[in-house]
Amino acid sequence: MKKTLILSAIMLLTTLGACAYDFTPVNDNQIIQYSPVLKTWSDGIMNPDENIAFMKKMTFGTGGYSEFYNSDGTKAVLTGSNFEFITLDGRLIACHNAELKLFEMTVDEDGKLTEKELTEEQIKNLFPNVEIIKTSQFKDRKLSIAKKPFEKKEVLLLNDTNGYFHKYSFKPRSIKKTPIAGLIEIERYEQIKFSHYQDDNERFPAYTISVRFTLR
Repeated sequence: MKKTLILSAIMLLTTLGACAYDFTPVNDNQIIQYSPVLKTWSDGIMNPDENIAFMKKMTFGTGGYSEFYNSDGTKAVLTGSNFEFITLDGRLIACHNAELKLFEMTVDEDGKLTEKELTEEQIKNLFPNVEIIKTSQFKDRKLSIAKKPFEKKEVLLLNDTNGYFHKYSFKPRSIKKTPIAGLIEIERYEQIKFSHYQDDNERFPAYTISVRFTLR
């Protein structure tokens, strides 16, 4: 009985973490459709005669990037993304996690799948309660941010340099709530390390975020 309760609690916490935002993840081998009339995306098969369908497939290996295929089986595009989601208003967002950048995917008049990098303002509209910090803000790869008492502070790290962050991750791991690489949730006053398997060298420099106390 006790083991069942523990498992149920873990499943509930996992579900809550996955649903922190109102988006629909696009999974491997999933079909999604674009409506040229509404200019929106949807998951599943609806109005196949009117919409343009694509299937997502993940590549294997160290990269693990997304490929999208047309309905005839031909490759539509290989993205730099490894996680995509559909927003409530029908936009398809691609997360280039190795670059710490976000793109919007759409279909042009010729039926070609394209993507365009989101501006900071567009990202703020997607995540209105998130504080955005940029890699260029780090001095000697260190940055200090403020947090109020008892606040769960959400931070999104974006890359505005030529840095590349393949296989980077945050420590402690508990601050990660979604598959979006730069998005974290901070509850404690602590030092957060963003690194490549805990390396800190010229090839794989580590970044440190210090969370400090504030009442403002």
